Amino acid sequence: MAAQRTSYAELGGWTPYEDTPSVLRWGLRARWVLAHPLQRVVFQTFTVGEVLLGVAGLAALGISAYRQDTIISGTVTQIPLIGTFATAARNSPLTFLFGIPFERRVAYHKMIAIFANLCAYLHCAIAFISRDATDSDNHRKMWSGLCAVGCAAMLGMTSHYTIRRKMFEAFYYTHWFFFTAYIVFLMFHSATTVLIGIGLWGADVIFRNLYMAMFQPAKGAIRHIEGTDIVEVSMEGVKYLPGQYAFIAIPEIGSFQWHPISFSTAPCEGTVARFCIRCGGDWGERLLALAKDSKPGQQHKVLVDGAYGNTSIDIDSDKYKHFLFVAGGIGITPMRSIATAIAEQGRRGRSVQLLETHWSVRDGVATAVPMSAEHGLTMYRTRGEMEVDPVHKVKNGRMDVNEVVREFKEKVEETKGSMAKKVATKVAVLFCGPFEMFTALRLACKEHSSSSVSFDLHTETFEW
Repeated sequence: MAAQRTSYAELGGWTPYEDTPSVLRWGLRARWVLAHPLQRVVFQTFTVGEVLLGVAGLAALGISAYRQDTIISGTVTQIPLIGTFATAARNSPLTFLFGIPFERRVAYHKMIAIFANLCAYLHCAIAFISRDATDSDNHRKMWSGLCAVGCAAMLGMTSHYTIRRKMFEAFYYTHWFFFTAYIVFLMFHSATTVLIGIGLWGADVIFRNLYMAMFQPAKGAIRHIEGTDIVEVSMEGVKYLPGQYAFIAIPEIGSFQWHPISFSTAPCEGTVARFCIRCGGDWGERLLALAKDSKPGQQHKVLVDGAYGNTSIDIDSDKYKHFLFVAGGIGITPMRSIATAIAEQGRRGRSVQLLETHWSVRDGVATAVPMSAEHGLTMYRTRGEMEVDPVHKVKNGRMDVNEVVREFKEKVEETKGSMAKKVATKVAVLFCGPFEMFTALRLACKEHSSSSVSFDLHTETFEW
């Protein structure tokens, strides 16, 4: 959960990690030093830490297959199951201790669950080969284990991207049903070690609901942005940090439909937090209809769970003085939030030598997310006409991210003195948008990183 100061105007000059209590700042610095190397992307979207974790998991699976012992294979299966439950917790110990970005938690949850299923299949095969038909306790473990594996398989199938996107309620209710049955069969199977993970997840659920009931606002204004399929939800009293997101639910269109939405504002802009939501799917269509029927300023019940999220690069310290933001479509919202905060910190004394935002956008979206001159914005108009503030640069056609990174590197080198050119300047690159853009940007950052300028990339692709 976010810990936010009440007034940025009271802060005066900027200090690193100013949103973190002073007694915890040393720990935060140490965490970044230790965790950052593990978060470097080495293949596609996989980081060094994830590759090491995968190698360790495959080694454990290999040992289990080689020994062909039911106790060993059962233990190997329970370890990733603990990880599956732990990563289902939104306030995960992994994110707190190791600085793992919250959006990666979902990816970890899916990857660890798939690995746990593979371990379970191997465990079933070993147990079947070495079974004792005369042992009644073995008989109980066999049928409960098979039922648990069946529930796990159904959890995986009903969690497919298409079902989650197109039939969210079907995904939600089946997930809860098979999840509950899964736990029951695991207990019959005597797999009690997984209670560690279940306990972490359960504690998180209780904490989130108590926090939401006691501290979060429950009212917000819902407004349709004319000429677009975008709805703005605004409310006061939400505590968050730049670039974070929250899960929101609107009981009028679905009490159990929680959706992760990024804040489009920064805390330094005032007490009103805003979300810009591009309406797609069944829930989005109902939200759009509700917004169109709402009167100006009309308040609706809006439930907020969060805020969550942190970047995979240390932008809260004085490590970076050059910032490059790249976004596609509605992915501009978290980028705008962070860019606004950094620009404001620059006015309070932070050394910000270069800040640019490059936004690939089609008609309509540009009017929904207000941008200012301090964002250093260049817009790439991919379709239609749009009204744009004259202070922004506008280009027609798709963004060439390789060219964007190359030109930014040239600007960085121009700002460096002759002595400083011998020392590598680190550039913080932050991205939110389509996967194709991410792939091109990752390759561009790798290609243009050198001994004089290196690009550290943070990405957000909220594929839930």
